[in-house]
Amino acid sequence: MSVDTFDPSQFNGNAKQKPIAWDLLAHVVELAGSAVPEDFYVDLNHDQIKILAPLLQHSGWQDAAAELDDAAIVNLIRFFTLGEMNHPAWKAEAKSPVVALTRVLKKRKAVPEDLIAWIKANTTNRFLPHGDLMDLL
Repeated sequence: MSVDTFDPSQFNGNAKQKPIAWDLLAHVVELAGSAVPEDFYVDLNHDQIKILAPLLQHSGWQDAAAELDDAAIVNLIRFFTLGEMNHPAWKAEAKSPVVALTRVLKKRKAVPEDLIAWIKANTTNRFLPHGDLMDLL
């Protein structure tokens, strides 16, 4: 008789996701970089909104951001902050990529002086930019 190991995370949604595909990441970085600087607006069509929606709760953002420069990460933070406000399918709450991306910048000690205030001024998501405080305990 043999006994298998039991991993409770397979039942509660904490199972490890596949990494974000490089081509999809490059596409999002390009979209975020093309935003109009004054109001950081990106015009997305219905198909783009639908294709990008699963990225809003993907757990691989910290790993994906390791390959990005600080400016690209800041652009993504702004893109996803406003995207969540403008697209109902993009609701992510504490799982928002903004949380993971902000943590990457903090670790690098590269958070722009005005970024945290900008995030808070442009979202109603109470978890941005720091995430769920219970996760930090």
